Amino acid sequence: MRATRRTTTIATTGNAGRMRWLAPLLAAPLLLSSCGGGSPSGEQDGTSAQDGGTAETSTQTTAVRVADTAGMPSAFLQYGVNEGYFEAEGLDVTVDVSIGGAAAVPAVVNGETQFAGSNTVSAILAASKGLPITIVAAGTRTVADPAEDFARIVASTSSGIEEVSDLEGATIAVNTLENINDVVIMTLMEDAGADRHQVRFAEMGFSDMLPAVANGQVDGALLIEPFVTMALDEGAVEVASPYAESREDMMVGTYMTSEDYAAENPDVVEAFQRGIDATGQAIAEDPDAFREALPEVTTIEPGLAGEIHLPVWNATVDVETLQFLNERMVRYGLLDEEIAVDEIVTPAAE
Repeated sequence: MRATRRTTTIATTGNAGRMRWLAPLLAAPLLLSSCGGGSPSGEQDGTSAQDGGTAETSTQTTAVRVADTAGMPSAFLQYGVNEGYFEAEGLDVTVDVSIGGAAAVPAVVNGETQFAGSNTVSAILAASKGLPITIVAAGTRTVADPAEDFARIVASTSSGIEEVSDLEGATIAVNTLENINDVVIMTLMEDAGADRHQVRFAEMGFSDMLPAVANGQVDGALLIEPFVTMALDEGAVEVASPYAESREDMMVGTYMTSEDYAAENPDVVEAFQRGIDATGQAIAEDPDAFREALPEVTTIEPGLAGEIHLPVWNATVDVETLQFLNERMVRYGLLDEEIAVDEIVTPAAE
């Protein structure tokens, strides 16, 4: 059974498709579900340490709102907030959960959020359209061993899909269209000698993908944790680790802000970069503590939190990944021409 729900093929992706991507900028502001406290802007005096926090706190904080993708990305950010790593840098961070990708860009451009997490391809697409965004830090990265990575392409047992070459003619669910998932799936297909033009993509949220795969609405899905482990526990077929197998040490996620905000608030940007870096280092040093906190910052059950594969977090922006994706996006029709990726990066704080 082939999906009919908001599907597209790369062969039909053109200017009309890319104009669809810009539509949210002309619509009403995004409605994002809040996962934290605080006001969207302004300064507050006399903050107190958060329960369980481990970082030293400052006496004054600047409130910022950050949109991030549901799942591991938003869990990472909320963990850093709860542990006090952003408060130690003078920031009162509220985490808003988004579906990811292009959905996060309008909120930043419109000033609705000060920062947003996004997949790397969506950030490049936004910049290519002249939208005034700048990348300030890296988000999730792949791990060295593809078998231990946090993302998988999975398929239903009835689909007949067992390896990447079997994706020809299949419909694969992705969380947003025209983003990093399209690019890595087509990269793997090309590397496997398969016809990348013959795969179809269906857009849906990660939580909707599991039943869609199980009931045959789609043939497979590109999932991130914890949905990967949940799908495999339910008997889904493991096909590939798309990020890790496309490029070693791939920077999958980024954090961005608007050019105006970066120019007007350099101290806040640097504080945010330091908060991201401190959170990433803490998880690298004690991943078990992060796993133990997952049931508090997400709906992940404790048993599942102990099983899932964690990404790597390193705040330093990898320009080589940006260029790799830049070239692939032109090859696959998401861009008309390459952009100067180094010009859309705000240097990290020293």
